[in-house]
Amino acid sequence: MAATGSGFWQQALRWPKRQPARDAPDIAQPPAPRFSMVAGRKIGNFALVRTVATSAMGELHLASDHATGLPVALKTVRFQGSELTRERFLRESEAAARLNHPDIVRTYAAGIDEAGDSLLGWIAMEWVSGTDLTAHITKATRLPDDLVLAIMARAADALVHAHAQGVVHRDLKPANLMFNQATDTVKITDFGCAHLTDGQRSRSGLIVGTPAYMAPEQLSGGAIDGRCDLYALGVVLHQLLTGDLPFPHGSMGELLSAIATAPPPPLGRLRPDLPPLLGDVLQRTMAKRPNDRHVDGAQLARELRLLIPACQPARRDEPARTLHNARSS
Repeated sequence: MAATGSGFWQQALRWPKRQPARDAPDIAQPPAPRFSMVAGRKIGNFALVRTVATSAMGELHLASDHATGLPVALKTVRFQGSELTRERFLRESEAAARLNHPDIVRTYAAGIDEAGDSLLGWIAMEWVSGTDLTAHITKATRLPDDLVLAIMARAADALVHAHAQGVVHRDLKPANLMFNQATDTVKITDFGCAHLTDGQRSRSGLIVGTPAYMAPEQLSGGAIDGRCDLYALGVVLHQLLTGDLPFPHGSMGELLSAIATAPPPPLGRLRPDLPPLLGDVLQRTMAKRPNDRHVDGAQLARELRLLIPACQPARRDEPARTLHNARSS
């Protein structure tokens, strides 16, 4: 059975934010499922335990693997799939099955079943305890700066693995980055979004992905590669460090214009306590032209890790790192 990244489901279903969970049994009980996905029902080799979230088109379930008894996240969606849509689904299943990295959510299996007059697609993935990074994007809930850089460096390294397999995420954002500080877990979720939805959505003019995190070439419909993921990671990093998006415009038109033409705000103006070199890294990550960005995630990860010591809180017996001595240290 093929396996696929869950970005297709995230885009198609636009899941509400999942409740934080220490482990599977602590998940809050969601509304009644729409499609009679009752506990105990078997889909593939997985038995449903409970519904975690619902949307207009499908559901997210906690399920158990029949062979191992381990918990899995199982997403279902109903769609009127053409033969092309089914082919893309299966092709992306095979692509996501190649992703095997400790900081990427594993995909175990996927399938398409007939469900009345429509098709029921499903995907079984690794169950991850913790919360996504949307819990840490406000000024009041920000993580320590050095921890933010460590998380982003791990995410950049994970992208190296995905891009080497020919898989571009295309929808990186805080909601697709899971973090559990107690277990030191970082996981990228929802790979495979755009390739599975382009055929159905591009003809209608809808943008695939989340515009605030999308690179200029992605918004313009141009050719893309892994560097659009690095741009998105830069937007997430900016948001985690400042509490705001680099382009927090009210209207869609203003947002798209700013992403295409306006330079991102200097980090030093918003966070003068951080080392200026970090601002330089952010400016490069969010460069308008892909060729002006980092070559790959490995290069970005190295630069972020080199800056971690300069972002650590000063000990009482050390002078506080300032705008000037952080650059020279």
